Amino acid sequence: MTKRATVVDVAALANVSVATVSNVISNRAGKVSAKTRQRVLDAINTLNYTYNETAATLRSNKSNIIGLVIHDLSNPYYTELLARVNRKLAKKGYATILACSDESLESQQEYLHLMQRHNALAVLLCPTWDTTREHLEAWRNLTPTVTFLRPTGSHDSDFIGIDNYQAAYDITHRLIQDGHKNIAFMGGSQNSRLRRQRLQGWKDAHEDCGLDWHESRAVYCASSISAGSKATLALFNADEAITAFVCYQDVVAFGAMNALQYLGKKPGEEIAVTGFDGLSDAEGWLPSLTTAEVQIDLLADNIVERLLNRLQKPDEPASATLLHAQIHWRNSSNFRKD
Repeated sequence: MTKRATVVDVAALANVSVATVSNVISNRAGKVSAKTRQRVLDAINTLNYTYNETAATLRSNKSNIIGLVIHDLSNPYYTELLARVNRKLAKKGYATILACSDESLESQQEYLHLMQRHNALAVLLCPTWDTTREHLEAWRNLTPTVTFLRPTGSHDSDFIGIDNYQAAYDITHRLIQDGHKNIAFMGGSQNSRLRRQRLQGWKDAHEDCGLDWHESRAVYCASSISAGSKATLALFNADEAITAFVCYQDVVAFGAMNALQYLGKKPGEEIAVTGFDGLSDAEGWLPSLTTAEVQIDLLADNIVERLLNRLQKPDEPASATLLHAQIHWRNSSNFRKD
């Protein structure tokens, strides 16, 4: 049986120290010159050397594993975001373990402890809605954790999110300026903090423009096209005066436009529809969807940057960052009410 090459063999062939080989394998920026790095990589290829991650972890009690725990993978926005985060971490030399809690706090906590058992270096967490500050604190004391998109109310943990209130306010205010006085808010779950933020923006825009908002026009629905369609049909059965929809997510807005077309109403020409997330499908939808977007690359950059900073400066005070959403005004809301 052929003897498996070791890091010592690689160092000898490349005529460098074992420490230099380790720096190349760990992708430590600035530690090795480009010429030396290439010599080490050539030696690795020649010897068909395979890095034993498990053994290295046992020796150092550290790993290059980052845990990614999220509440939902059915929304294309989340899957695209996680893919970008994963690629950015891979370029930095980190591996990721992905877990989906399916909005179950119990599953989330089990996955977090699984990450710990695998000696994860840190965790990126988009938490379930019933995650409390206490839940987060108990975990944060074990492993560095950065939360994103969903706030937990804790000021002792790093958080990267979106200014949902301002985006909803700006969309609603613009619709009112365009002449709409009967605007519905549709989507989100009852326990959603993000929904409450967006809903408050919807309410405040009404009040600042001297208009009344009606609780009956703010409805919950699941995050899917079919749920958006059903909620739209139910709203119109109860209130035919509605002329605009502020939808909690793009997928809900897609469903709303499908339902409007079923009812014989033309989205954008008769009824305005807007969404949140900035999905790539929004521009190609018919009609193209007005949506509030924080560019996924920008969000992924901020998440990864905060994580790396937390690893380098574990004692630095936690901070929260809210990214401003850009509103893409498209055909689904281009009709101005008389």
